[in-house]
Amino acid sequence: MISSNENETKFYKKIDIENDENLSDITTHSTKNLNKNSFFNLITIAKKNVQLTAPYPSDLKREELLLDLSEKNSTFLEGFEVKDTEGIFCINEEIVKKQSGVFSDMAKQLAKMIFKSNAISLSLPVRIFESRSMLERYTDWWVYAPVLLKQASKVENKLEAFKYVICFSLSAMYLSSGQMKPFNPLLGETFEGKFSDGTKIFMEHTSHIPCVSNYYINDIDDKYKFHGFYDISIEGTMKMLITNYLTCVQKGTNHVEIKSTNQKISYHYPKLILGGMVFGKRYVLWDGHMKYEDRQNNIKATIFFNKNGSNLKNKRFHDIYGQIYYYDFSKEKKCDFFESKTPKNPFPDKKYIISEITGSWLEGIYFDEKLYWSIKDNSPPSITPQLYVLPSDSRYREDLLWLKRSMIYDKNLNEYQEYSQNWKLALEIQQRLDRTHRSEKTTLGKKK
Repeated sequence: MISSNENETKFYKKIDIENDENLSDITTHSTKNLNKNSFFNLITIAKKNVQLTAPYPSDLKREELLLDLSEKNSTFLEGFEVKDTEGIFCINEEIVKKQSGVFSDMAKQLAKMIFKSNAISLSLPVRIFESRSMLERYTDWWVYAPVLLKQASKVENKLEAFKYVICFSLSAMYLSSGQMKPFNPLLGETFEGKFSDGTKIFMEHTSHIPCVSNYYINDIDDKYKFHGFYDISIEGTMKMLITNYLTCVQKGTNHVEIKSTNQKISYHYPKLILGGMVFGKRYVLWDGHMKYEDRQNNIKATIFFNKNGSNLKNKRFHDIYGQIYYYDFSKEKKCDFFESKTPKNPFPDKKYIISEITGSWLEGIYFDEKLYWSIKDNSPPSITPQLYVLPSDSRYREDLLWLKRSMIYDKNLNEYQEYSQNWKLALEIQQRLDRTHRSEKTTLGKKK
């Protein structure tokens, strides 16, 4: 464990604080005094003999914090190629270069770990990461809330409100095409942000295994509420070398409560296919189906993706087909809301059909051939982090702090990425140690 002044001097030997204007605000804490909002703790350093070779980062300045590096804007898809029968392919040469060689890097790590000790602690290279936690990445799906959920809250017709909620759920799905990986949330990690209209976002990562994050949003004008949880799992890792793709499954439920119509509308997402994981170009597409329910008013909808269902044969991967229909929920047995398998015959007799849903999640959404939402006419509104937040907020993660600064200050790119990598590995070691303690029903520092 590093503690002496001599070691502390070595700890910072790579940094010339006085001569580097971008590091002038970094405070040189001793290792006994972590930053007040640090995600790391001294118990882990002692127990696991973690040798930190990177400095503690200072908190992000206001201008750094509010700088959006996610490239989420109206030209988002310019770095991608849409192949109507296959998926959205990444053609951004810079991103493709960053993604290459990951397997060889992991193999080298494994070899070093085997020869150094019995403990295996592999860590993905930070060059393939974006400077956001998965908590903040989730908010990409919600960017149109100030537009579409606000519109849903203005109508007095329950069916119209239901339609706008469907449009909202589909409106930003294309933003999942981004190929840079977000940081996995740490248990207890939070994120606080706000929409362009001032509506606040609150999130917390509440479970490590399964990977569950909860969120709560209350419209600034108190017209709607949006809350629920995400339960993310990855399928196909054992078969990836053969299939060349992974499947991301989101089992959580999303709830929209609309004040004007006194409705609660729930829905779940389809599966996200991540292709080109081993060879070839990276691509993404949505697969399966989405289900929507307004149980109080006996209204239900099902939407099919990626050629699932008879109405999507020989069409584009981003085309959708669905129906809104009357459904008697009183006759349904209690079961989990999420449906892992696509229902073969979800639609009822024609006399119960209320509206037909067509269109594309890359272009626009139609109800009975009437356009309700067009992607090309709507640039994604911004979501910004809150300035004053809990100490558990993602912004205080050391690995994320250094990676964001590596993207802001090009001249320090390699050095800051190295710091980020070191902190990332240290935090992963800590998370595994915490998980071990939880499984043993002990607390950190408690002797057996």
